[in-house]
Amino acid sequence: MQWETVIGLEVHVQLATKSKIFSGSSTAFGAPPNTQANAVDLALPGTLPVANEQAFHSAILFGLAVNAEIERRSVFERKNYFYPDLPKGYQTTQLAEPIVGEGHVDIELEDGAKKTKTRRIRIHHAHLE
Repeated sequence: MQWETVIGLEVHVQLATKSKIFSGSSTAFGAPPNTQANAVDLALPGTLPVANEQAFHSAILFGLAVNAEIERRSVFERKNYFYPDLPKGYQTTQLAEPIVGEGHVDIELEDGAKKTKTRRIRIHHAHLE
């Protein structure tokens, strides 16, 4: 039996937005503790999140840059976690229907004989959370 090695990476990035994805709280680096949270972040009853339009715009630009499918429908769902710093008890994420579908990046590689060949790096999806 012949085996093929397949390596996958899960990469996390923080978008350069001025506020969080589901609240108006700042994302300024180096701010004192507990100064960048609002009622939505603290999961106070009756508060509802509002999506950050800039985050969606950035995700779409990324998708276009990596030749990906941009989904016309994007769904968020809850992923339950029990962490002391997560008052809601869940994270809002995109598992079933992410905003960016399959894509790829082509890179040129040189071997020792100065020949080049193209390798395709496939991207499964990109999602917001």
